[in-house]
Amino acid sequence: MAGPLDGLKVLEVSEALAGPYAAMALGDAGAEVTKIESLDGDRTREWGSKTRGDLGAVFAGLNRNKRSIALDPSSADAKATARALAKDADVIITDVGWDAKIGLTYDVVKEINPRAVYLSISEWGDKGPWANQPPYGELAAQLSAETNLSLGVIGEKPVRQGTDVGSMYAGVYGIQAINAALLARERTGKGQRIDVSLFGVLMAMRSTLWVALSNPDFWWGFHLDSYIKPPDNGYKAGDGKRIFFSLARMTPEERAQMHEELGGLDFLEGEPRKQMFMEDRGGGGTRYGYLITDLWEKAFSKAPSDKIIEVVRRLGGWAFPLNEYPALFDSEQVEAVGMLQDMDYPGLGTRKTMVPPWEFAETPASIRRPPPALGQHTAEVLAEVSK
Repeated sequence: MAGPLDGLKVLEVSEALAGPYAAMALGDAGAEVTKIESLDGDRTREWGSKTRGDLGAVFAGLNRNKRSIALDPSSADAKATARALAKDADVIITDVGWDAKIGLTYDVVKEINPRAVYLSISEWGDKGPWANQPPYGELAAQLSAETNLSLGVIGEKPVRQGTDVGSMYAGVYGIQAINAALLARERTGKGQRIDVSLFGVLMAMRSTLWVALSNPDFWWGFHLDSYIKPPDNGYKAGDGKRIFFSLARMTPEERAQMHEELGGLDFLEGEPRKQMFMEDRGGGGTRYGYLITDLWEKAFSKAPSDKIIEVVRRLGGWAFPLNEYPALFDSEQVEAVGMLQDMDYPGLGTRKTMVPPWEFAETPASIRRPPPALGQHTAEVLAEVSK
């Protein structure tokens, strides 16, 4: 069966993460995606391990279900080809800077294809003193949007995000905006320009926390006190493995039974924090839990992680292991929801790839093409344009 966006034509004039992620998601949903690259290729082809010379791991994870056409953006022929592709596109995804190099600014596109939905991705937006910067300074966007302040250990130097949050969320917001604009086009017959900035999406992500943190009587609540607490790395069990847990739904009787099954509470004799421990419901989201981590680890020291998880779940709480990637990918849950799929990569053989995180009951998403080699489809696309 065809995907929900079958027949939709997408032209991607973007690189790195945000635009390629948005275009890939549309391709997963059935759209036909053509990606314009420079003769040097998308810069993420150089990122991460490269088992095949032109295919970096990051590029591979962001560019399935696409055709690649390699052009010299400075040439008149390349600009003409880009305009011809844009004239026939339903959706155009661009980076600020790349769009001008290839001659596909919105002023150009709206004259040749007023029905096109045009997504422009930038660092800071299209207005103000920082306007119209390419979306390549993700760290600067993070710092400006203050997303790093609650990371790391209090009193030590700040740390970076563990992933390119700004770009990934820009891609997600871009997907939402594109589909909303396509719905609007069904009603009006007109396309439109959409601006999504890394800075803007990071501000939006933090907005609810900022509101809650405005002149608080006390910083407490889910994630609100991350400014004053150490990182939550879970709790060590008797076998050395770490777990996350919560007893919020347990009755006092169920909790007493849990402690009995896991080895008792003898370690609390003479402990001045005993009352705090008995009132704590576990997990990093509790008000004072970070002050008694060592007590919870003593409570768990006589049982392996699997037993703790079984007992907590059986008695009405929840508990999960802290998984590293190999264990997570091998878990029954990942297999059950089908998040990994085998794909044939030309020149590499079969590799596992992550599938879309949504599932359509009637028009399923699918992975139809592996990430393309640089310019792999140039001749094919040019032949279609010349018809």
